[in-house]
Order: sequence, then C-alpha cells, then structure tokens
Amino acid sequence: MHNRFVGALVLLLASCAGRNTPQLLTADPPNAVRIADLMWPLGADENVRAREVRSGTSSSISIVQIRDREQPHVHGRYDLTVTLVHGSGTLWLNGTALPMHAGDVAFIPKGAPHYFVNDGAEPAAALVVFAPPFSGPDQQPIP
Repeated sequence: MHNRFVGALVLLLASCAGRNTPQLLTADPPNAVRIADLMWPLGADENVRAREVRSGTSSSISIVQIRDREQPHVHGRYDLTVTLVHGSGTLWLNGTALPMHAGDVAFIPKGAPHYFVNDGAEPAAALVVFAPPFSGPDQQPIP
C-alpha cells in the first residue's frame, strides 16, 4: 500500500512540475508562447534589454531582462504592471525596498520613482505591461 501511495505521489509531482512553465497567452491569434522562448542571452556588456512582444490599442507588453540593476528613474507617460518571471531581486518603489521573486507582480504608476536590483548571478526577467502602449523611451533619471 505504501509503495502505491509513493508511486502515485511521484507521478503527481512529476505532472505538476511539467506544467510549471510560464506562458504568454494571446488572443489574436490564439497562441501560447513559453516565456523562456522570449528570453535571450544578454551580451557581455549589456545590463538591461527590453523587447516588445505584443501591442494593443490601450497597452503593450515587453520582456525586460536585467543583469545587475536599473538606474533610478520615473516614467512620465506610462503606468507599468511588472510580473517577475525569472530570478529575484528588490524593487525600490517610492523609496521603499520590496523583495520580488518569480511570480510576484508590481504596479508602478507613472511618476513613481523606481528601479530594480537583481539579487542573482543570472539576469532576472519580467513581463512589463505599459499603459498606454509603449511608444518610445520616457525614462527620466532621478538622483
């Protein structure tokens, strides 16, 4: 009886582990893309890289990878919703340190001072929703 229970538990855990791969689901066209397939190795001299992956009439979504840290800044045009999908670090928002781990979501309203510091040896990655849709950089540095 014990062996059957252990076997069933192993199968259950294995099936759960196989589906623990985050995906970006889209409606037009209906599709599912593994988040890992949207990431790429950063160059040796790259600290931050962003790439837009989808855009609509009221928002857009980009994947952002950070090797070390961002410079403190504000956005004058965009509200951001940030979902950390790989790694961990600290989001500094309005002067407050907020630890983030993969799966955590942060809302950053336009005008709010913020930056992210990666805690790991590998680049961290986040899906970032820009509202309105991203139309070009608007980062204003802060001291």
